[in-house]
Amino acid sequence: MDFNGDGIVDDLLPGTKVNQFGRGLDREDLTNIVDRYNQQFAGKKTLGGQTAPLLKLPANYSFGKGVFTQDLRLSRSFTIRERGRFVLLGEVFNMFNIANLVGYSGNLADPAVFGQPRSRFDQVFGSGGPRTFQLGARISF
Repeated sequence: MDFNGDGIVDDLLPGTKVNQFGRGLDREDLTNIVDRYNQQFAGKKTLGGQTAPLLKLPANYSFGKGVFTQDLRLSRSFTIRERGRFVLLGEVFNMFNIANLVGYSGNLADPAVFGQPRSRFDQVFGSGGPRTFQLGARISF
């Protein structure tokens, strides 16, 4: 919606700022802001000339959570003669296989997608994607 008449139709919900939810404002705050919006704006013309829709929050939604990954590395070093060394390595990334969902929709006008994740964290090796193992060896002399 264009609430302030500047021609930009992606204005934030009145009374909010970018990235406030989940970082200072919670579900109760959003419920209060949506109730206030429905009382003050819903069904009325905005300064941008649009009729503001009635907003309804879905029963289940989330603002998203931080990425959680627990990584572990084990290594064992062996001496080869006097100047050589052999190292075996084993690593596991995202050991508990946490889903790490991202891309939560912020579109309150569409309750079917609001607060729902669109994907998992990037599948780049060792970056919070699904559980991954890595084995390695190193020889130095």
